Amino acid sequence: MTLNCARIVGLLALLVGVASAFDHTLKRDYPGPYCAVHNTCCKDRHDGCSVPISTTLCYCDEFCDRDDSSDCCPDYRSFCFGEADPLVTCLHNGNYFTKFNSTWDNCNECRCLDGGRVQCDTELCLTDDELIYSVNSIHNLGWSARKYNEWWGHKYAEGLRLRLGTKEPTYRVKAMTRLTNPTDGLPSSFNAVERWPSYISEVPDQGWCGSSWVLSTTSVASDRFAIQSKGKEAVRLSAQNILSCTRRQQGCDGGHLDAAWRFLHKKGVVDDSCYPYTQQRDTCKIRHNSRSLKANGCRPSPNVDRDSFYTVGPAYTLNREGDIMAEIYHSGPVQATMRVYRDFFSYSGGIYRQTAANRGAPQGFHSVKLVGWGEEHNGDKYWIAANSWGPWWGERGYFRILRGSNECGIEEYVLASWPYVYNYYNVKSAV
Repeated sequence: MTLNCARIVGLLALLVGVASAFDHTLKRDYPGPYCAVHNTCCKDRHDGCSVPISTTLCYCDEFCDRDDSSDCCPDYRSFCFGEADPLVTCLHNGNYFTKFNSTWDNCNECRCLDGGRVQCDTELCLTDDELIYSVNSIHNLGWSARKYNEWWGHKYAEGLRLRLGTKEPTYRVKAMTRLTNPTDGLPSSFNAVERWPSYISEVPDQGWCGSSWVLSTTSVASDRFAIQSKGKEAVRLSAQNILSCTRRQQGCDGGHLDAAWRFLHKKGVVDDSCYPYTQQRDTCKIRHNSRSLKANGCRPSPNVDRDSFYTVGPAYTLNREGDIMAEIYHSGPVQATMRVYRDFFSYSGGIYRQTAANRGAPQGFHSVKLVGWGEEHNGDKYWIAANSWGPWWGERGYFRILRGSNECGIEEYVLASWPYVYNYYNVKSAV
């Protein structure tokens, strides 16, 4: 085989493949030396200026660095021209990575460019160290922030879409009947969890599914079924039933509260053990034309002769602080809609109020369950609310928020409904 043929074979067999220019990265896999071994650097084309490399040859002449392809030895330019090898490794946040890989800075992907320069995306993350520091630096704020691993690596836009889920209240909600309650004799503090410890449902975790519009509805309705039936129907209603079976709503991409309550009122649902929550919208598995629990493979509460779906009366609203307190005190938890700002995701404990740390970031709507109220020694009044992000967040899944000033719109759209409990009183008296 001639040198020319060998050169062609070498070009094709070079393990790193054909390059459009001199490839400095060869030194990582084939550090050499090569040209330096024979102290050879040839002008023009010189097939004798070759050195074995792996199973082929590399070259140390000017022809090796031509425009259309390159078969130069890894140390050709550094040895023959005295050029420094360009950086092919970058350092970011203590991590080394190459130009052929990337690393992550919270929710943003970072790439390694020539010269060791790092370029990262600039998306707004769900949370970051700067936000947490900013909140905790505010003197006498009344609440603190912390870093949650569950939020790290997620974009803020993702949190708004999949960790909230309630659409802005419609005209139907704004036009609902507003109930007024007598407010005499209300205590300065009250917590439904303490008054009805076995009736209040646990804090759910909606996961990465924008379903607060459903979970808050079924959570409030479940608690009221238990309270109004005095524990006879202490059920956990199926949020999945509404999430998967409601028409004209967007499932995990959000929905309207009036649609959830209307579904509970008109069609009814089964219990969660029969149709458990899966953190995603699936095909509806309930045959609502029968409205029979047994026909759908579900069982009613023990000692209750019920075979019909669980339904509620028409939803109504409460828009004054005293009315809301009286409703919770006498009838059980209620549903509230609030505007969520970016700093809320990092809430750790205390009485929440939005801060300047949000710096104009977009906001979203979220539905929660109000279970009580209280007042600090300094006079700060607050609501006690159950979120739907799991017990790992906030104050074991709950949070407190400023009361009496409509903080984040928390007092603007407060809904409730009466459950249609099984009339076991009549059955008992007839025996």
